Amino acid sequence: MRLSWCLTKLRLRRWHIFYTLLIPFMMLVYVLAPVNRRIKHQQAVNGEPSHTTTGAPNIRTRMGWMVINTVNKIPVVQYRGAELTNKSFDERGWLNVKNNPCVEETNKPQPESKCLQITVEIQSRMGNHMFMVAAMIAAAKMNGRCSIISPTPMLKVFNLQNIMALNKSEWKNTTTKSNWLIFDSGQIAVYNPAVKVLPICKNIILRGFFQSWKYFHYMKPEIVKQFTFRPKVQEKAKIAVSNATSAVKIAKSITVVGIHVRRGDIIKDPFYKRHGFDVPDARYFFKAMTYFQKKYSNVVFVVATNGIEWSKANLNVVANILGTNVVYLQGNSPEVDMAALAMSDHMIMSLGTYSWWAAYLCKGEVIYFSGYPRDGSIMGGKLKKADYYLPYWIGMK
Repeated sequence: MRLSWCLTKLRLRRWHIFYTLLIPFMMLVYVLAPVNRRIKHQQAVNGEPSHTTTGAPNIRTRMGWMVINTVNKIPVVQYRGAELTNKSFDERGWLNVKNNPCVEETNKPQPESKCLQITVEIQSRMGNHMFMVAAMIAAAKMNGRCSIISPTPMLKVFNLQNIMALNKSEWKNTTTKSNWLIFDSGQIAVYNPAVKVLPICKNIILRGFFQSWKYFHYMKPEIVKQFTFRPKVQEKAKIAVSNATSAVKIAKSITVVGIHVRRGDIIKDPFYKRHGFDVPDARYFFKAMTYFQKKYSNVVFVVATNGIEWSKANLNVVANILGTNVVYLQGNSPEVDMAALAMSDHMIMSLGTYSWWAAYLCKGEVIYFSGYPRDGSIMGGKLKKADYYLPYWIGMK
């Protein structure tokens, strides 16, 4: 009986000791858990690696960067730190980070042999290519990097300088090495200021469309110089404009206003309509042509279009009402038509990146179709008009 009582007492003491130790331990975990969460949050803000990302390597980047995915073993990064503002950068356009030697060292110009590289994934067509390459050129200058590029028809159109052109296999072999990161721009036409502070110690592949003037407009003279049409293209464009305007009987010098009218695929494919690609109608062109006709003398409207029948049926009527002249560029390649529009004194846009770049390279006034994209549409959620259209361009619809 006494032995049984002793064993029972011992078991009670054992459970008492267990609970005596367990309760403080649980209290300690409860107290430290928020601290651990704060540490992880601070690591994310400081750009330390996200260990929850499957397959993500141990990468230390500039403050605010996180690895969000991997593609063919190449990390994809996006900015996840505090929101950047104009005050976040100094007069050079570099991030204001005190006591951060990595940032300062990376921003210093480096010898070409030691220079970190930057490239861009070329996709879609000519206008999109131009946005991507312009963003790459600006990011390379701002981050002190050397630019390389994969095969693109742009190389035959523009006199691109200080960019190393690789063939397809060379570009793929170069960019699949372990010292590369993919920078994802996010939305199609919403400016992402994080491109100013690319992750350190890694070569960068820019992925996305970068359809915003804010990426490169601060260095517009250099961008325009890069997008100088090759002599053969310029010569063909001059001949095309000369032939088109030769029938116009105006004794004095003329004011050439380029008009781009996009029809074709954007009318036939229901995808564009569903996504908010509303096409400007004749009323828009009437308003825009009236603006230039009243403001300038001896105006001749030079039209480049992939919908010649619609353009002639509508713009000829507008020209007759206004008592002005309209001529058409026909039978030219897209680059020749763009060069012709860029040589105009002023420009009336349609929609799309091709039209955007023709207007950007034009030195005069620009009128754009403010109905693109349609408000509340899918594209309307991916394109911020203040980031896409320059503030001094004139919107009409």
